[in-house]
Formats: sequence, C-alpha cells, structure tokens
Amino acid sequence: MTLLTHRPLGAQVLQADLSGTPVFYCSPLASQFMGPARGGVPVLFPQFADVGPLVKHGFARNMDWTLLEHGADAGQERLHYVLEIAKGDVSVWPHAVRLELEVWAQGQRVDFRFTVLNTGDSEFSFTGGLHPYFAVDDSLQARVLGLQGLPVSDRYQPELTRQDEAELQFGENIVERLYAGSPALTLLSGATRLKLTASNFSEWMVWNPGREGAQALKDLPDGDWRQFICIEPVRVRQPVVLAVGEKFVGMLGVEVEERAA
Repeated sequence: MTLLTHRPLGAQVLQADLSGTPVFYCSPLASQFMGPARGGVPVLFPQFADVGPLVKHGFARNMDWTLLEHGADAGQERLHYVLEIAKGDVSVWPHAVRLELEVWAQGQRVDFRFTVLNTGDSEFSFTGGLHPYFAVDDSLQARVLGLQGLPVSDRYQPELTRQDEAELQFGENIVERLYAGSPALTLLSGATRLKLTASNFSEWMVWNPGREGAQALKDLPDGDWRQFICIEPVRVRQPVVLAVGEKFVGMLGVEVEERAA
C-alpha cells in the first residue's frame, strides 16, 4: 500500500494517506504549473516568506533533491531526501549546506525530520521550516485548538497581539498569523481530528488565503481555499545560526487521533 505521494522537486510530500485519511490538500491544477505544487508539504529554506532578500520561501523548494531511500514494509513507508549545495552553487547565497528530509508514515501517524548541516567554511543563519497544507472538509467549519495565550502577529490585523480565544476559527477573510511558540495543536475538521506536534521550531504560522486572497492564486481552483488550512512549524523571528559543522534538526508529527464511525 502506498502511504506517501512525493516528488524530487523540493523533496515535496504531496499526500500522506493515514488509515484511509488523506491528510494533505494538493491543488488539482498543480500539474499545469511549473515549480512547487500548491499543497502537500513544501520545504522552506533558507528564508521564510518575504522575510529577507531572497526569493519568497527560499530556493530549496525549487531545486531537485536526491532520493536516498524509499522503502515500505509492515505497513510503514519511509522517505529520505537530500540536497547538497556547494559554495557558489547559488549565486545569491554564498554558503555550503546539506539538507535532509526524512519522512515516516505508519498507521495513523506521519513524522517529518528536517535537517540542516553547515558543510561550508563560514557561519550562516536561516529562517524557514515546513509548510503543510492540511486538508479540511470546510475551513469555515474547522477549528484549531492549543494556541490560546500565545503572543501573535497578524499581518492583516496589526492590533491583535495575543490569542485570547480557546479556538481559532476561520471566516472568508485571509488569515496570516505568526504565533510565538510551538505547543501541541489539534485541528478539528468534520469527523477528523489531527494532533500536530513540533520540535525545535519556535513558531506556528497559520494561513488561509480567504475568498479574496485565493483569487490571486492561479493554481488554486475557485472555492478550494475552503479545502485547506496551513499550519506551519517555522523559525522566523529567531533565525537559526549554524557555525561550521553545526546541525539543526526540526521535527513535525501529525497523528489522526480519532474519527467518527
């Protein structure tokens, strides 16, 4: 049984099927466009979004990674992708790095391990992380639990500084909130309940383009903005600094906790 759908461009996992539950959204128009697919789990490196001078979300998601391992046994499927960048390979980023993405899927759980190793001769810093598009029945009915009390920065509501509500709910307007902290979260959507855990990431980014924002996304069908919510484990305001030979390892766990009969 195939649990994971993936491709070498960006080492992008497009889907994880956990005990019959498709966890991620992927746009049906993705194959019509070059570059990263709208959906799945893009890797963001060495820059998160437009926080810096590089291309949005960095260049790693636009490069072909090497699949070192792909195996399946006893109901488990595992992937191991690597990207080696030598100094001078990327003109706008004069460093050397080894990136690895390891993924394990079994039963009702999928785990991601993102590793960054400084293989060059100079220190560098980076922001970024993972950008999962979680599939939901309808974003207008979905809820996220676990964010209450966290400091928050909202690009479209600058007056908002703290998550006071126990549940984050969604409407038709764009949501782009950066939460300071990475506690375990629960995403509720219809009969599906997902538990999300992160390690060594300092923030959660929660994003949905809303009705108006989705109109600018050519690779997204009309109405499909209601089919996903992005909940991203990231490092943004606390960039990772790696000396020569140092390594960063960030983890994301996704578990289907329960489903209605």
